[in-house]
Amino acid sequence: MMSHSKNTSLISILSTEHGRIRREQRDIDKRDLQKALKYGKAERCWGMRWKVEHDGVIFITDNNIRREVTAFPSPLSMAPLDAHMELDHLKAKQVLDAKPELCASHSVLVVDNSGSMSTHDINLHRDRQTAAYSITALEFIAEQLLTESANNSDVVSLIEFSGEAKLVFEREPISWVLYNKLLSRRDSRVFSAREHSKLLDIYHADSNYMPALDMAQEVLARGTHEDCALSLLFLSDGAPTDAHKLGLMPKAAQEKLDEKMRDIAHMFDFRLNVKLVGFGDRYNEFKALSKMAEAANSAPGDAVAEFVYCDKIAHTMGTAVTSLVTSLTATRTSLMGNKSERGKTKRAILSENQSQKFDEWEYHKILNHFLYDPRANELLEYDLHPPGAVSDLEKCNEFPRFLALNKFTFGEGAERLAFRCRLTKTHHESGFMYQWMVAKETNVVERIQDQVQFHCCFCEQQHLAAHLADEFNKRVRSLPIYLESKTPQVSFLKCSVLVLEDLSWPNGSRGVLVEKMLDTSRFQWMKWNDNAGGLDGGIRHLPIDVDYELANLCQSKDKEIQTVLEEDSEEESDSGDDQMEQSNFSESVKPSIYLQAFSQVESKGRDDQMEQSYHSEPVKPSDYLQAFSHFTHLFTCRKVLVCDLQGVYNTDMVPPCYELTDPAIHYHSKQGRQMVFGRTDMGRKGMELFFKTHKCTIICRFMKLSRKNKAWKNAWRTSSS
Repeated sequence: MMSHSKNTSLISILSTEHGRIRREQRDIDKRDLQKALKYGKAERCWGMRWKVEHDGVIFITDNNIRREVTAFPSPLSMAPLDAHMELDHLKAKQVLDAKPELCASHSVLVVDNSGSMSTHDINLHRDRQTAAYSITALEFIAEQLLTESANNSDVVSLIEFSGEAKLVFEREPISWVLYNKLLSRRDSRVFSAREHSKLLDIYHADSNYMPALDMAQEVLARGTHEDCALSLLFLSDGAPTDAHKLGLMPKAAQEKLDEKMRDIAHMFDFRLNVKLVGFGDRYNEFKALSKMAEAANSAPGDAVAEFVYCDKIAHTMGTAVTSLVTSLTATRTSLMGNKSERGKTKRAILSENQSQKFDEWEYHKILNHFLYDPRANELLEYDLHPPGAVSDLEKCNEFPRFLALNKFTFGEGAERLAFRCRLTKTHHESGFMYQWMVAKETNVVERIQDQVQFHCCFCEQQHLAAHLADEFNKRVRSLPIYLESKTPQVSFLKCSVLVLEDLSWPNGSRGVLVEKMLDTSRFQWMKWNDNAGGLDGGIRHLPIDVDYELANLCQSKDKEIQTVLEEDSEEESDSGDDQMEQSNFSESVKPSIYLQAFSQVESKGRDDQMEQSYHSEPVKPSDYLQAFSHFTHLFTCRKVLVCDLQGVYNTDMVPPCYELTDPAIHYHSKQGRQMVFGRTDMGRKGMELFFKTHKCTIICRFMKLSRKNKAWKNAWRTSSS
């Protein structure tokens, strides 16, 4: 410790022009130097000089500590790690190497490592290279970890380039271990060696973009999948030297770089976000990066690229990195929430808004009416009015001849458009026979000709969900905590399919699914869970349970995969499902969320304990919906899970009732069939996403449900017909 009795402001130190410029560049005041001389710790460094460190700032002085030489902030500190953190990082990497489909996002960092990166002109940092790695570690890794917006399912690769490109590490999970790995890339060579490196770069070294871009494309392509968000961060402090390397004129070399960027953008399409960052003396040196960004944006597809010039300002570089993180997070969330295929939709139809009238109708003659029959598993002709119709009259036995469709849509999903509609006897409002209904039709141009069959899957989903809701309600009504006036029931809207006359459609007819319109003017529309693990309208980005995944990997290595030949019919056999599921979810490999599942309550003492817990544990009405999704999984021997629960909570009814529509059903097919219940069916993966976010409440624990119910499908197909 350096000790001085005089006031800090009276401590004298000679400032050199070089030292003053460095302090100004790095926002360091001379008083900071005076404080360091009074309170700081001094130690010998190169050339018999002294290094004085205090309060996050390092000063270099002459041999007599009388004249300042230079100043820079203390390097960003490494994160403290323990053996457990390092082991978790290694486990996550092992799991992702074996199961790349678990990766939620992959970011490739491409950092210029030529000798000019040791130039001392970035404020708040010792040099350009230190700034690049410190800011990337802080803004890209630490910030996401602290805000929990990234976890071990997000991976990062690092490429350094000068004359050639070097892959430093690949697909490392985001963690504090990775944070330290990035910081360790800061050049720690002594001052004279760094200065010599800069001189060598000026006279000999290159800064070739093309090898780095080639390697980045290869790394992004390895282990990727359709639900993985991608990002590319490219940092350089100067113009490329690829023209010399390729033996081309500068314009031809630039065209090569632009072509490569277009290729990368086209290859990864909407999943890719690109940020090209230039920092240095002159903006003109970065015309190549600017043109590369333009080339990427001009490529077929929806990849997004941006060039940012940071001058020599660290804050601007940090803002560029943060912007990339925001874009990556949005893409990842979009991919998590929308698993359906991206298809061409009918954009010509206008959406209704507040200024448009609801009485602009198109009247269509009803040609046929179909109702779903679970026994036949198809839509059969039905000669009565739609079961979802609610009559304005006390008695209305006459079948309506027309359907009045509003000209404008009021809702649009990934697969369907929704219109307000009314059943009517005539081409006039005076003939309206029933209350408001909703008509839904395909939003995918390629499915327009499937006038009836397109709707069969949706009818099947809603019918099965309604059957399971009835079974759930029976058990809820038998619970000791059931109160008719307060305990909610679960229901799904009844639906059917109408074929309408419409000469603007192929074959002159048009199929729509119709159901009751929910009263959203009095009851708030809600989505209580979705098909990707989201709760209450949100999507949680959860880390990988590495111990669970590793146990499964070990189990699969111990056993040879056995192919069981079973009947390859539309209706799979359920025999042996329970045994298979018990094996897949054995106690040794279940994550904690499965250990909470519907405990088997047998003793009266346990019943009393749970009832006391019910009165002490707060229960929300929506807890019944989360319990319902859980119930469907166990009731069907883990073959089916009903989710994407959306609709209204109707408190005018006794008992109060959740009126739901458009459910998603995940189906676990032993034969590997995909999307059995439509494009929102994510199978086993969807079930896993549900249980990652599901937390059992007292309602779940109250349900005394046997895990063996092999007759569930037969009961649905027959008794509910």
